Amino acid sequence: MRDSFESIYTHWHPQVLRWARRRCVDPQEAEDVAQQVFADVWRYSGRYCSRRGEIGPWIYGITVHKAADASAAVARRYEGLRRLIRSPVAANPDVGAGAVERVHMASSLSELPDRKREVLFLAYYLDMTQPEVAGLLDLPLGTVKSHTRRGLRALAHLLDAHA
Repeated sequence: MRDSFESIYTHWHPQVLRWARRRCVDPQEAEDVAQQVFADVWRYSGRYCSRRGEIGPWIYGITVHKAADASAAVARRYEGLRRLIRSPVAANPDVGAGAVERVHMASSLSELPDRKREVLFLAYYLDMTQPEVAGLLDLPLGTVKSHTRRGLRALAHLLDAHA
C-alpha cells in the first residue's frame, strides 16, 4: 500500500476534505483533520486489509474519528473560554493603573445577559471580528450585530450607574 500512497492521496484527498468540512466548524480545522487522516493512512497502512473491503470506508472511518477528536478539542477549548466569559473579572488580573476601572468594567460586563456578554467579550477582549464571533457562537451575523449594539448600550448604562 505504501507504494500507492501518492495515488491514494490524489484520489481520496478531495473527498476526505469534503467529509471533514461537513463535520468541522472551521475550514482550517477541516484541513488539519484531512492532513491527520492521511498521516494515519500512511502510519497504519499495515492494518488495512483489502480482503475486508474497499479502502474508501476505511479512510472514511479514520476521517470521522479524527473530526470527532478535533471537535471535542474545540469544545474543551471553548468551554474554558465560556467559563472565562461568565467570570470576566478573571480576565482582568492586573493590578495598578486602571485596575479599578477594569474591575468596574468586568463587573458590569458580568451583569449582562449571557449572549450579549459572550459577544462583547469575544469582540473586545479577544479582538474577534463580528463574522468570527458569529461563526464561533453559531449565530447569524445580524444577531451578533444586534447583541453588540444592545450590549454596548446596556454596558454604558451599567457603567454610568457605577460611576
